[in-house]
Amino acid sequence: MTSLRFVGDLSIWIGLAIAAVVCVLSWRYYRRESFDLPHRLRWFLPLLRSLAFFLGVLVLTGPVLHHRKIIGELGNVKIYVDASQSMGLLDRHAPVGRKLLIAEQQGWLAADRIDGSLLDLANQLGDIRRTTLQAIQSEDITTEQVRRLSNELLAQLTKTRDALTDESTITPQMLQPLATLASSTDQAAVDESISQLTSLCEVLAPTEQQLRDAFESEAQLLVDSTDESVRAALAMFDETPRWRRAERSLLNTPDALFADLKQHHNVEVIALHNQQPMELLDGLNTTETPSELPATPDAATTDLTSGITSSQDVAAISTQESTDTDAVQASAKTNTAIVLLTDGQHNSGSSPLQTARMLGEQGIPFYTVSYGEARQAPDLAVTGLEHPETVFRKDRVRGAIIVRDRMPVGQPLVAEISHDGEVLWQQQLLTQNTGERRIEFEFGIGELVDRLGSQLAADVKQHAIALALTARIAPLHDEAEPNNNQRTIRLAAITQNYRLLMLDGRSRWETRYLRNVFERDTQWNVNVVIAGQGTDEETLPRGKGSDQFPETRDELFEYDLIIFGEVDATLFVDHELTWIREFVETRGGGIVFIDGQRGRLRQFTEQNLGPLFPVEWLPTSLATQPTILQLTDKGSREPALTFELDSQANQRFWNELPAPHTITNVTALPGAEVLVEAVVDGSPLPAIVTRSYGAGRVLYLACDETWRWRYKAADTYHQRIWNQLAKYVMPRPFSTSDEFVSVDTGPVSYQNGASPDVRIRLLGLDGKPATDATVDALVWKNGRVVSTIGLTPDADVPGIYRGRSGSLDEGEYEVSVRASGYSQDALKARSQFVVLPVESSELENTASNEALLQQMAAESGGVFLREEQMGKLSALLSPLSNGRVVETDTLLWQSYWWFAAIIFLLTLEWFLRKRAGLL
Repeated sequence: MTSLRFVGDLSIWIGLAIAAVVCVLSWRYYRRESFDLPHRLRWFLPLLRSLAFFLGVLVLTGPVLHHRKIIGELGNVKIYVDASQSMGLLDRHAPVGRKLLIAEQQGWLAADRIDGSLLDLANQLGDIRRTTLQAIQSEDITTEQVRRLSNELLAQLTKTRDALTDESTITPQMLQPLATLASSTDQAAVDESISQLTSLCEVLAPTEQQLRDAFESEAQLLVDSTDESVRAALAMFDETPRWRRAERSLLNTPDALFADLKQHHNVEVIALHNQQPMELLDGLNTTETPSELPATPDAATTDLTSGITSSQDVAAISTQESTDTDAVQASAKTNTAIVLLTDGQHNSGSSPLQTARMLGEQGIPFYTVSYGEARQAPDLAVTGLEHPETVFRKDRVRGAIIVRDRMPVGQPLVAEISHDGEVLWQQQLLTQNTGERRIEFEFGIGELVDRLGSQLAADVKQHAIALALTARIAPLHDEAEPNNNQRTIRLAAITQNYRLLMLDGRSRWETRYLRNVFERDTQWNVNVVIAGQGTDEETLPRGKGSDQFPETRDELFEYDLIIFGEVDATLFVDHELTWIREFVETRGGGIVFIDGQRGRLRQFTEQNLGPLFPVEWLPTSLATQPTILQLTDKGSREPALTFELDSQANQRFWNELPAPHTITNVTALPGAEVLVEAVVDGSPLPAIVTRSYGAGRVLYLACDETWRWRYKAADTYHQRIWNQLAKYVMPRPFSTSDEFVSVDTGPVSYQNGASPDVRIRLLGLDGKPATDATVDALVWKNGRVVSTIGLTPDADVPGIYRGRSGSLDEGEYEVSVRASGYSQDALKARSQFVVLPVESSELENTASNEALLQQMAAESGGVFLREEQMGKLSALLSPLSNGRVVETDTLLWQSYWWFAAIIFLLTLEWFLRKRAGLL
């Protein structure tokens, strides 16, 4: 294969541009003296001179014919480079000896400045020790396998002993038991042999550490010398991330792997970027080896399976399929190998061990190269956050920062939570080096929410303000990775409290306890009105103050929930009862009816509140006391009635609540749903019934004795039950609203790829729900519309429109509304949410996973190496190829042919000029 290259001082494009300019100028200059010549010569003579100049200028680009010839059959080597974020980490915490060996391999330190033989012996001893321990854990190990393992371990110990001058390191007491095991043929003594091998492997661990310590001592002596090149090499290592070291090993070192391998192999370099492989270099098509790889380590996950399997032309063999030996051998590709450069922190996709085993069966071994230090670096990392998704403006935010603490004990640690640089909470602690720890926090957000709310438009109401707070651990000067020290807390601050109106005809126990439940909760504003015969108010008090019924329909509609007790119907005027019915039907509010022994609720007729009730009263009363409460099938599926995760435990919870002493005898109307039943004389009767009515919801309780649920538990369950029931009945608040439209997009943040639900309420000019409009939701990102969602009317709730967006990428979004019959200026409300980036734990774990890479190499029949051993790869891969690549260059710019072409053009021009009578 022959290709044209340009290796001169000028690039081909600059050379062509200069040559073209010179051609045009020379052509114009020489054409001035050819006006009297025939037409052909008038053009041809300047052209010849211009072409000569053109070829002369191109000499500066260094044109070369590159010839590439393949002799024999090349091996196939695919080099996969992990492009995840963890490959961008530094390894300043690595032992000095390893740093110097890697610096030598990178070319920062002169060769042979440090002897790595002791470390090689320690690594070999450690590898065979771990391999032996793993093998003897197999349940079906045989005597032959025990002998083989003993022989391998004995050979390694003998090699180690022979390489050392100190004979006390490997003693005869270590070798003799191994020699005995290696010659044993007693099948019955397998268990005893395994026990002896295990004990010997445990004894060898200190020996391995002694070798490492001896190597480190020699390395430290070299560092303590006055040689500045050693310190410079260490400084280079400390500032070079794993990705750059891998890149240099492939492309830039004196023994660069890519250039070396492509002389005898077909080499490809592929980046593993999340689940996708990215082809970077192809040895057959690369004219010149670049100095950098065209990729960066920015992938949010490490997947050592998907990218490899998708780029390998192999047949998948699963453990469920046939394992016929001949079929496997037929598919084997003995001239193919995979080189994997990674830190081994696999955290996404299927098991890489299964992939290694599958490809190994097809004759494709893994040569895994570990980058990074196996020990965790001294580091602090924020790995998680615990906090509520919503919080009321007046409440305090409570939660915890989950920190992975690997710093030495006793260093000062500052944890803080801030908003745009303003510190809201801070705590000073000490590092503990205990792994994961919780740092609990509590702080108020009232002033922050008030300040943010004052910056919003006055004609748009923000019922919830999204807050993005930064939870941060102040970086320490000697920690490995400061970029993993913070995370974002996203929550919604509810700016308006829920408003509750309680109406009753007497101050019964139920009303007293319910009033306490809601008044003690800061998220509720409670207005209790008690009126009727026998109370302090014989008539219904009306007004704008507390303990008064609202004077106007609009004032009533400002409430979210009404709890309606045994109130005499005669206390209300007709339009007030109409308001209450419209509060549910039109406003979408919730109402809870609590029946009692006086039977006041059944006095209301179809002309006032009668249509709201989900039940019909039976003429006979019950003389027997209920014995137990139980959930219906519908109730057991309702989250508002769920207080235990297990369904059976939740049913027991309701069974154990004190049953009421009396219950009103009712039956549920068609369309209503019974949630809780009371068992009376063995028969279940409706106790809690619900149904939708217009835009709102109605809940009916057939008894007024929920206060008994406080027995022996106080507010533990009573308050929780009523809070959940209240939020079930009342409408979910919209995040923002204006005069005509209210918008809600759910939580303030979604996971990457989520499809948020959009809910809007549209009102007409008369303030009533608009039911006949064509409504779209516009999804905005960075100031432009990225999606339009057609909303469909809610069949059960007039004026409510719903829709769902498509899958969204990370970023900040806004949702506005477009509706037929409304100008865009009229619909001003916009809801905001954030789609979070893919959750990444890449920077939380700073160590390399050598155990995984060793297993991958073993499962596939390959070899495990550390990055300082990269120089061994060429020799290990050489058996794959029985061919070679011969490359030669023809320097055109120095050849006689190029010079002859220029001389020919000038000679031809001179000859034609002479014939035409020119000088």
